[in-house]
Amino acid sequence: MKRSNHSELDDFLEDDSFRLWIFGKATPEAAQQWDDFLLLYPQKEVTFRKAQEVLRAIEGDTFALPAASVRHNIRQIMQDTEPTPFIQSIPWHHSPVWRWAAAAVVVLAVTWYSWHRNQQALPPSTAIYRQMVSAAAAPLEEVVNETTQSRLVLLADGSSVVLQPNSRISYPKQFDQHPKREVYLTGEAFFEVAKNPDKPFFVYADNLIAKVLGTSFTVRAYDRQAVDVTVKTGKVSVFTRFDKERVEKKESKQLIGLVLTPNQRGLFDREEGRLLRSLVESPNLLDMPIQRSVFEFNDTPVSAVFASLEKAYGVEIIFDAEVMKNCYLTASLDDEPLFEKLNMICQTLDAQHEQMDGKILISSKGCQ
Repeated sequence: MKRSNHSELDDFLEDDSFRLWIFGKATPEAAQQWDDFLLLYPQKEVTFRKAQEVLRAIEGDTFALPAASVRHNIRQIMQDTEPTPFIQSIPWHHSPVWRWAAAAVVVLAVTWYSWHRNQQALPPSTAIYRQMVSAAAAPLEEVVNETTQSRLVLLADGSSVVLQPNSRISYPKQFDQHPKREVYLTGEAFFEVAKNPDKPFFVYADNLIAKVLGTSFTVRAYDRQAVDVTVKTGKVSVFTRFDKERVEKKESKQLIGLVLTPNQRGLFDREEGRLLRSLVESPNLLDMPIQRSVFEFNDTPVSAVFASLEKAYGVEIIFDAEVMKNCYLTASLDDEPLFEKLNMICQTLDAQHEQMDGKILISSKGCQ
């Protein structure tokens, strides 16, 4: 059955794939498709949510059947309990079966109404987080930081998470025994991931997915318009949950897609549905020994100056070497942030700088 045709409650209830997904038994590909259903068909949310709630409410032994079979069994019970002609008939609305059915409908309706109101009241990132956690195949353990200080979370694979206040994270209890290392986040956390190329590490935050093999980075997914990933060391691949190539990007042994390097940031704008790459507002020095003399320039060719900054900050600086071949710099650049260093260099050399796609572009007319 085509899922795009699902419009009535029965369409969902009678769909084997949907029921398997609700009960955590769907294939990874089918589970991903149901996870993304509302992203593709948001107008069907009310019926979709109601079908979820109905199946979860009747998950027990009594209703572990397709909806059509349930209706057939109810009719059969009614026929079996129908009074004989010799006994005064009981009005249908007084029948115990119908009373039971009516009570069940009322309970489900109240439960659905209450749940739906709560869902509508949830902020976007929190709602998506709960949806992903409830759909996870493996049992999860949740850590919530309701304090005013950061909280350290140690994972079984040797990775660590610094969870910021008003944030929560969920991950499988047997974390190091799964083919993928997957965690779910709402709020903000800094990750230091133990290297294991055979078991990629995934962070699901809002509609953003971050994939790493071993590195350190920060993910922010608060209830606001933008979600971002900032890289401190190594490389991080980021893509969205509704990316058409997400399965390929998740299964690939390499980091593909939008790959971020240190001092770069991946920003997802939920309102526009766009994923952008940029430099962080104030790039920091990398965690590597850098001598102060690196920034002491005495009649130094500009190519060597830019090479020093690239090495120190891990950013790519693009300039026309031929045009600037006669440009030399004499300056002492100590603890200024990267962009202040660039401002001083460009003012001295009568050049301009801008950043584009995580790189720094230098424009100049050259030096005499």
